[in-house]
Amino acid sequence: MQLQEFRDELLELFLQFLWRQWSSLGVAGYGDSGDNWVIDPEALLLFSASIARYDQRLFDEIFDWLILNERFINVQRLKAIMKKEGFQSSQIIHAVAGEIHSRKSGLKWKSLAEQKDSEEDMHNLFYLKSGRPMPVGGKRDQNFLEYGLVRNPVEPRGLSKPFPGKKIPSLLLQIRGLMGISSRSEILLYLLLNHKGTIQEIADQNYYAWRSVQDVLFEMGHSSVIHFPEAKKGRVYYIDPDPWMKILLNSTGQNIQWICWPALFRSLEIIWLKLNEPGFVNLSTLEQTAEFKQLMDTEVGPRLVKSGFGMELGQLSGVWGEEYLENWLSSIKGILG
Repeated sequence: MQLQEFRDELLELFLQFLWRQWSSLGVAGYGDSGDNWVIDPEALLLFSASIARYDQRLFDEIFDWLILNERFINVQRLKAIMKKEGFQSSQIIHAVAGEIHSRKSGLKWKSLAEQKDSEEDMHNLFYLKSGRPMPVGGKRDQNFLEYGLVRNPVEPRGLSKPFPGKKIPSLLLQIRGLMGISSRSEILLYLLLNHKGTIQEIADQNYYAWRSVQDVLFEMGHSSVIHFPEAKKGRVYYIDPDPWMKILLNSTGQNIQWICWPALFRSLEIIWLKLNEPGFVNLSTLEQTAEFKQLMDTEVGPRLVKSGFGMELGQLSGVWGEEYLENWLSSIKGILG
C-alpha cells in the first residue's frame, strides 16, 4: 500500500466514523449507528475540528447540533482536554466558540471565544480531500475571519435534534441532563461502566484534577449509591449499575466498553498530521515506516494503551514497509468498529 492510498483510505474512514458518531447524538445525516460505546462529546468535537475540515457539510451539521445542544457541552473540560493532550484544533475551536457566543447569551463560551491570535496568518478553513485548500467565493464569514480562517458565511439549517434518550451513545449526555454539567457526570459514568474505580483512575481517564474527583466522591459517598471500604489507602469505589441502567437505558447487564476517547482521538490526530507533513510523502517507504515507528513509541502507543486499545499494537510489531501501512489501517479499522 502506497502512502497516498493509505492517507485517502484513512480520511474516508475518519469521516464515516465522525458522521456515525454525530448522527448518534442527533446530527442530521446517517441513521442509528448501533455502536456499543458511550460518546465523549468534548473529545469528539476536538477531533472533528481537525478532520471535518475535509467535509464542509459535516462541519456545518456539527455546528448546527451545537447551537441546539451547546448547554450540554462541558467547556471547562473541553479546555482541559485540549491543553493536556495538545490537540492541534484549538484555533478552530476558538472560532466555533466565537460563533456560538455571538448567537447565545451568557458567558459559557466567552473565555474560549476571546482567545484570538492576532498574528495568525489567514488561511482557508476547509480543504478538498486531496489536501488542497477549498476555494471560497463570494462573501466571507466575519466571525471566522477574526480567527484567521476564511470560509463562506455560516448558515445553520436547523435540522439537528436533541440527543436521544435511552441510547448507549448518548449516555453521558443523558447523565448530564440529570446530574448537571460537572465532574459528577463523568465520575458516575466511569463507575457505571467499570463498576469500580480509584480516584486516580477516574481522574486520569476523565481529565479532572485528582483533588476535585476526591471531593466529589467524598460527597457522593454519603449517599447509599457509592460504596467504599473504610481504609483510605488504595481505596476503591463501587457502584451497582443495574438500577441506573434500568432507568437510563431500559435494560441491565449490558457490556458497554469504556474508552478513553481523548487519548484515542489525539493518537489518531497525531497520525493524520504526520501523513500531511510537507515532504513526508517523498520519503522512501522504509524512512516513512521508521518515522511512524518512532511516533508510535513516543506519542501514539502510550495513548492507545490509555484509551483501552493497546492490544491493537501487536499487529504492528516486527513489520516494515508497505505491510506496516496495511497493518496500521487494519488496526484503525478494528478500533473504529
